[in-house]
Amino acid sequence: MSRRHTSKHHPRHLWRALGSALATAVIATTGLTGAAAAQQGVQDIDLEHEWQLLTYRSDSGPKLDSVPAGIGATLLLFGGEDAWGDAACSSYQTSYDVEAQNLFIDPPQIDYVDCDPASREFDSVFYDLLDKVASYNLTGSVLVVKDDLGDPLMVLTRATIDDDPTVARWSLTRIGGADGSVEPVIDGLKPWMEFLPGGSLVGATGCGSLIGKYATNQGTMDITDVHYRLGSSCTEAAHAQAQETIDSLTEIAGFDVLPAGLRLKDAADVTRLAFSPYLDLEQRIWTPTVIFDGAGNVLREGQTLSTSAIQLQAQTADGRTICRPYTAENIRAGLALNILFKSFQGDPCKAPKKSGKVDRSAVEKDYVQALKATASHALRGTELEFKDVDGNTLILLEPQADLVGPTWQVQWLGRDKQKVTDLPPTATFTENGLVSGDTGVMRPDSGFVNAFLAEFSTPAATRLEITDIDAGRYCAKKKRAKTEACQQEKRFLELLAEADGYIAREQDLKLLRGTDVIMQLVPQHAVNAAG
Repeated sequence: MSRRHTSKHHPRHLWRALGSALATAVIATTGLTGAAAAQQGVQDIDLEHEWQLLTYRSDSGPKLDSVPAGIGATLLLFGGEDAWGDAACSSYQTSYDVEAQNLFIDPPQIDYVDCDPASREFDSVFYDLLDKVASYNLTGSVLVVKDDLGDPLMVLTRATIDDDPTVARWSLTRIGGADGSVEPVIDGLKPWMEFLPGGSLVGATGCGSLIGKYATNQGTMDITDVHYRLGSSCTEAAHAQAQETIDSLTEIAGFDVLPAGLRLKDAADVTRLAFSPYLDLEQRIWTPTVIFDGAGNVLREGQTLSTSAIQLQAQTADGRTICRPYTAENIRAGLALNILFKSFQGDPCKAPKKSGKVDRSAVEKDYVQALKATASHALRGTELEFKDVDGNTLILLEPQADLVGPTWQVQWLGRDKQKVTDLPPTATFTENGLVSGDTGVMRPDSGFVNAFLAEFSTPAATRLEITDIDAGRYCAKKKRAKTEACQQEKRFLELLAEADGYIAREQDLKLLRGTDVIMQLVPQHAVNAAG
């Protein structure tokens, strides 16, 4: 395949005007439908989106780095031949060739503006990578471009983010001047802003706090009534940067919410403040509460989802469906999120034999399909949202409560939900991997309740292993072993050893064995308060 060296520039508003109708129009004008279109270049049509850079190769190694905070880059492919976009402190236009899985991008014409050294260095790397592109893979909302050896160069997403600044708390990373110049936030300062539903703005400049009001309308933004306090102990440079931030707020006229972050722009469309989203997800396990079909209709909600979960780590994800654990990879940068399933552990859900029973296989299918369709995410307060490529909400999730900390009191045991005696067993999980408590057996000889001690681990999200359980020997004697309390102790300890999963919520803790809930516990402090 030969490379072209001509370039036709199309104003960017053309893309926004045509939107997603491009694919339909191309098929219609060529007269291709169905399999014929697939055989004659439907891949070209699939590529015609505005792609946002997520990760890129910053050196010769195989590892891809996330886009630096506050820096974004785009690649817009148009009409099967023209391309343009933005980098950290430049814009460009070029042309491209695509055939099957081969993709070549011609050397671009670049328009630079003044910026900081880090942004200039990023632009140099980005344009060097564009020149090396030779092939691609397209999976859902993710585009992976590769070099001539088939090694990944960049990962991009076409996820659409709602024009909604409330989707995250924002960390200020770069400040722009009216002349287009850019400077990074001073090291050590952590300025942030949060746009609250209802029109209030709160934040910190790194040298004091601020409050204000804002209003948005189709990409425009008006910030008013800004009140702030600058600390007297700040350095001269920090004070000056904080004042520049405040002054910039009064000149904001528009905004963009992109996968890479939030940009606040002045009336001349110049970026004045650039933010990266602050989404603290990795320390929590998330439980879905509602699943939607992408059109706003509820598919699942309530108790059928309470034993499903997901945990997101740096580049991995794991969790469980209503029936079984799973592992996955995740591509996450800024607001973009893609979940790529690797494997399930255990047998698939089975359809119910009796009518009226929950069809666990259908619940699992809806949950997994929603995860696979996820292209971005948002965090409002403590509620996490997974969204599809068009910005429609697919899943609402809430954080699980901490397993470690509370003293949990048994409410019932076994699949038959056997009620416990007036002296219920308890369990407390500690950070050093030990679980201890009482078995619910009173020792008349000492007046103490029989105690137990064991080790536990949580090897993956919602997974639980309890081993080396050691309890007092009071119930070892045959006469005592048959008493109600000792029979309960025996069952309690056996179920602890059999547990392989858990779901922790503020109101209760469920221990699981496969797909079955085998024990329910409640926080002891809540029981005491109710009593």
